[in-house]
Formats: sequence, C-alpha cells, structure tokens
Amino acid sequence: MIKLTPLAAILSVTFLYGCAAPSNIKPTNHMNQKSILEHSQSLAHAHLSDAAWPKQDWWTVLNDPQLNQLIARALKNSPSIQLANANLKKASASVMAADAQFDPTLDAQAGLARTRLSRSEDYSYQGNQYGTVYNLGLNGNYSFDLWGGERDAWEASVNQQHAAAIDHQAAKITLSSAITTNYIQLASAYRLKDLAHKDLQRTQGIVTITKRLLDNGLTSKDKLYTAQSNAASARQTLKKRTLAIKQLKNALATLVGAGPDIAKTIQRPSSEMSTDLTLPANLPANLIAHRPDIVAAKWRVEAAVKNIDAAKTKFYPNLNLSATAGFKAIMGDAMFEDVSRSWRVTPAISLPIFTQHLKADLISDTADYDSAVAQYNRTLVNALGDVADTILALKSSANQLNDAQNSVRLAEKSYHITEKRYQSGMGSQLEVLMAEQRLLQAESALTELQNQQQEKQVALVKVLGGGFHDTQPADDSSTAAH
Repeated sequence: MIKLTPLAAILSVTFLYGCAAPSNIKPTNHMNQKSILEHSQSLAHAHLSDAAWPKQDWWTVLNDPQLNQLIARALKNSPSIQLANANLKKASASVMAADAQFDPTLDAQAGLARTRLSRSEDYSYQGNQYGTVYNLGLNGNYSFDLWGGERDAWEASVNQQHAAAIDHQAAKITLSSAITTNYIQLASAYRLKDLAHKDLQRTQGIVTITKRLLDNGLTSKDKLYTAQSNAASARQTLKKRTLAIKQLKNALATLVGAGPDIAKTIQRPSSEMSTDLTLPANLPANLIAHRPDIVAAKWRVEAAVKNIDAAKTKFYPNLNLSATAGFKAIMGDAMFEDVSRSWRVTPAISLPIFTQHLKADLISDTADYDSAVAQYNRTLVNALGDVADTILALKSSANQLNDAQNSVRLAEKSYHITEKRYQSGMGSQLEVLMAEQRLLQAESALTELQNQQQEKQVALVKVLGGGFHDTQPADDSSTAAH
C-alpha cells in the first residue's frame, strides 16, 4: 500500500491539472489609468480657488431657503432616487445571498403518508394492503469551499454593493445639480422678465412720442410704424419670458418628483442669492478621488475579477456533505422509540467531466471584465474631457463678463448724459428712450452671461463629483471575510 502512495499522488496531481480552467481564456482589456492621467497635467494650471471641496449640501452656499427645501424634498421623493434606492437594496440582497453560501443549510420536515398497495407492489402478492407512515426529522447540507469560489463570489457581490452605493450618491449629485441649475435659470428668467417689462414701457413711450411728433408734422408715418413694431416685439419678448418662468417651475416640480400643482407654489428666488461656489484648486487629484462614476466603475472592475476567480474554481472537484436524522414509524407506533430512529450521512464529491458549459461561463465572465475595464477607461477619459470643457467655458464666460460689465457701464454713462441733456432742454425725450434701450440691451446680455457663469459653476461641481466623499476604502476590494 505504501508503494502505491507516490503513484496515487501523481494521479491526483494529473487529475487536478486536467480539471484546471483553460489557460487560453484571458481578458484582453487593461485599465489604462497611468497614461490617461498623464494627459490630466493640462488641467494642473486651471487654478480656481484655494477653497475646500464643497460639502454634500454644497447648494446651501447659495443662501436660498426655497432651493434647500426643493432639493431636500427631491432627495426623498424623486423617482431617480427611488430607483437608486431599489438598486442598492438589490445589491445588498445579493451580498446576503452570497454570504449565506458559507453557512450550512438545515431544514425540518414532518410528514404523513397513507398508502394502499396493489398486488404488484405488495411483496406477498395479496394486494389491498393499507399502511400509514409518520416521519419527523432534520435535513442538513454543507458544501466545502475547497478552492475559494464561494468566497470570490461573495467578494464580487460586496464590490457590486459598493458600486451601487456610489451610484446612489451619483444620483443625488445629478439631481441636486439639475435642480440648482434650473433654479438659477429661474432667477435669471425673472430678471430678464423685469428687463423685458422695462423695455415694453420704453417702446410704448417711444410710440407715444412718435405719435405726438407725427400729429405736429415733425415726423413721418414710417417712423411710427417702426416704433409700433418695436413695441409689439417687446410685448412678445415679455410673453416669452413669462412662459419661460412657468416652464422652469414645471421642470423643477418634475425634478422634485411632484405634480405641476407644486410649480404654482414656487416663488421667485431670493434676490440676495449668492453664486460664489467654492471649488478646489487641485483638479486632477480631486477628479479621481471624488467622481462617483469613476469610483463605481473601478468597483465593478474589481467585482468582475472576483467573478472570473469564482468561475475558475468550478473546474475543480468539490465536496458536499449531506445528513438526515429523525424518526419514522408505521401507524405512529413507537414514534420516538429506538426502533423508529433513522439517520443517514452522505459525503459526496462532484467531478466536472464535460466542461463546455463551464468554459462558456468563464468566457462570459472574462467578457464582463473586458466590458467593465472599457467602461472604466471611457468614464475616466470622458471625465477629464468634461472638466477641461467646463473650465474653458468658465474662463470664456469670465472674460465675456468683463466686456459685458464694461458695456453696461458705458451704456449707463450714455444714458445719464442723454438724460441730463434732455433735462437742460438740449435734447429730446426720444433720444433718452433710445439711450435707455441700449442700456436695457446691455443689462440683458450681462444677465444672460451671469446666468451662464452660474450654470458652469454648478456644472463644474457636478463633473468633479459634487460633494461626494467616498466612505469606502478606495483600493480594498474585500472587507472582513469569513
């Protein structure tokens, strides 16, 4: 028997080698993080401020209680948040299911069987025999995780849960950013409506003056028609901006997850609403650390790795242990006596012989890994592009704002000079109204640029990950294991 031991060992090693996963099934994609991050050096000179990263409730710096209430309500009632909650619960349930694989199963059973035997079933060939069997017992089963496949599956589910939790945070960032953007547009729409109302009053004044000049023979009808056309255009602009306010309120109600009736309760945003959103100076570092979609994509790559490891272990033999113990009695006699006791222990080993379906599963899991890596690479590249584009837009709007503010200052000076000339009897009221028109146009352009600047600030908060703080370990793909 001793002489057979080396042979048995060789056969065992050969057998296990034959059960190993195919070596030609490998991932093809790679996380190209290093080379991509080298391109992020172009963002290093995009210094914005030395302020700390925004908190999760970053929108509160805008100092508008109504905005805070809308976002708080949306984070509770919005369908997008409800969907994220459902996905998180589903991921948590998957972790529970994977965790249960480590525990033995134990089931209790009780039964009663009443039978009538035919002649062919009766050993005495008499037939017409009746019997009653009572049984009460426990069934247990335990699978030995010899190769760590169940542990790998559990770790994969934990990683997916981490990704779902981060997706939940991403949904909050997306929703709060969308509401804040619409709210800023609403504030701008009200200011533009005020300017449109002033413009309508101005054009109506020009029509009145032109009519008086025409009655006195000091102008022609075409001047009156032009003035009336301008007034009609101003009236149309006022109506369009009134409609824009209503549409923005409806959009806010939709984002909050409420009906259009809620839109009627939304008031004009606070006139003191600040738009100084503090943003970080070190963009590349914060980009990687805080973008939830990047972090979630990385967790999904880690989960795909564990799924591949779990698939490979299925090529090896596995050992199961089943046990049954209880009581069986005919007609209920001596149910709990020694003669009715019954037990059975069944160790079993499973050996994969035809592994085509296992190869298919491994190929599928490998393809899932390649897909997760590609998604991670794409998310990272898009994130860098989003930040670069947003920074360019911020710089451009800042430069345009300087020009627009200068234009408003010059238009104000022109208006005041024209007004003083009119008051001194050296000019006409028509000249004053025309100067006021140029001022209103400059103020409208400035308001629209300020709105764009505010929107880009919110957009930059969003593309940099909002106020997200990763509470999970960034690189540890497994938590405390069994």
